[in-house]
Amino acid sequence: MENINVGIIGLGKMGILHTGILNSFDDVNVVAIAEKEKLMSSNIKKVLKNVNAYTDYQKMFSKEDLDLVYITTPTAFHTNISKDCVESGINFFVEKPLGISKNDCNDLIKLMNNKKDVINMVGYCKHFVDTFAKAKEILDSKILGEPLYLNSHMYVSQLFSKGKGWRYKRESSGGGVLNILATHLVDVLLWYFGDIATVSGSSKSYYSNEVEDFIHSYLTFDKGLEGYLDASWSVRNYRLPEIRIEVQCSEGMLVVNDDCLKYYKDSEEKFTTLYKQDLYSGVEVDIGGPEYTRENRHLVNCVKNNKKSNIDVFYGYKVQCVNDAIYKSAEERKTVDVDYGVI
Repeated sequence: MENINVGIIGLGKMGILHTGILNSFDDVNVVAIAEKEKLMSSNIKKVLKNVNAYTDYQKMFSKEDLDLVYITTPTAFHTNISKDCVESGINFFVEKPLGISKNDCNDLIKLMNNKKDVINMVGYCKHFVDTFAKAKEILDSKILGEPLYLNSHMYVSQLFSKGKGWRYKRESSGGGVLNILATHLVDVLLWYFGDIATVSGSSKSYYSNEVEDFIHSYLTFDKGLEGYLDASWSVRNYRLPEIRIEVQCSEGMLVVNDDCLKYYKDSEEKFTTLYKQDLYSGVEVDIGGPEYTRENRHLVNCVKNNKKSNIDVFYGYKVQCVNDAIYKSAEERKTVDVDYGVI
């Protein structure tokens, strides 16, 4: 397959971002968009004059010869559109999180169990951030020994008054800062350390009526690691979202965030510091950050070579299971086991 035809569903911030990146790839043709807001569609068509615009994505499916679809709608629509892609035999990308809840994702997972030939990916882009990828490499190498204990957070200065829009309504978002933002942190912790066994969470709403603005949880992992997750979109002095993970290991320690990686080896009695500029390898185009280009390039290559992505809906479902367990723990005020089974 030389060139692939892509359709975009939803022209919010992420839809426009992915459209811009994909349109810059020599081996990708963005051929169609589906967006109910005609103003957004007309604006895109001024730039991409050969793109066909639809208000109904199912009509786009029937009219276009699509190799890949990007689903960048509000969270509540993710699983239904994903199921339609599977049933139509169309490869797809769905922005994180996979759904508004574990139950919301169950039918999609059951369907995918019978149609695993549809290539898919969930938008957990931190796998493609240089510092986080290098930290994963170091932890896997065991040069710091075994991980023993961690502290982690995800903060941004986003909400200091009542929020407006679908992100602040539980029925359309599935939750607040955890499901919309800190799901990225849950993803990285699962990627680094494997399955989380139990959670003990607490949450607080201050600015929001329906969703949480602050979330905190103690985590235990199957492999014995323990530690904390803390997240808020109402913390001052964080202009951009920041993930920070500090891991105490048997033979050293590691601290990583979006911009920097620092680790200490007991045997050398010194810190090594690597900045993202030290690790940067370049991308075809940089719109919003190189991780988005790498993410899209990875999926395009998977589709062209008929290979499975490691960040597929089954993986995205595991992240959702952890999110749900933290919400349940916070509501019931007790420690909860994470159940990764499909209901």
